[in-house]
Amino acid sequence: MNHINELIVLKDTLVLSKDGHDDIKYDEGTLLKVLLVLNDHIVVKSDNERTFVLDMDDEQTLWTYM
Repeated sequence: MNHINELIVLKDTLVLSKDGHDDIKYDEGTLLKVLLVLNDHIVVKSDNERTFVLDMDDEQTLWTYM
């Protein structure tokens, strides 16, 4: 099933960390737009235009489709 342009909702808090940068925190209930679906990952975009990758294995534990 093609989920591009659909929304996902976080089921738990997500913290993105990168050396040399401040952590970015997304709270439970945050909506993210799906940009690309790969075999084992999805690329999503937040309201603040940040793009990042989530693991498909985390579906139902960290995030779910709306």
